[in-house]
Amino acid sequence: MATLQEFATRLVTDLPEMGRLFEGVVTQDPLSAVSAAMGALFVLAASGALAYLAAGGLLDLLGATSTR
Repeated sequence: MATLQEFATRLVTDLPEMGRLFEGVVTQDPLSAVSAAMGALFVLAASGALAYLAAGGLLDLLGATSTR
C-alpha cells in the first residue's frame, strides 16, 4: 500500500501523461471536447464541494465558531 506522499507524488507526475492520453480523444470532434470539458468541470465542482465540507468539519472539530 502506498503512503500519502507516494500517492500525491505519483498523481502530480502522471498529470502530463493524462493530458497526452486525452489529447487524441478530445481533438477528434467538437462534441468530444465539450464532453471532456463538462466532465472536468463536474469533477472539479464535486471535489471543491467535498473540500469545502471537509474544511468546515475540520474547523468545527477544532472549535472554530461562526460570528453569525
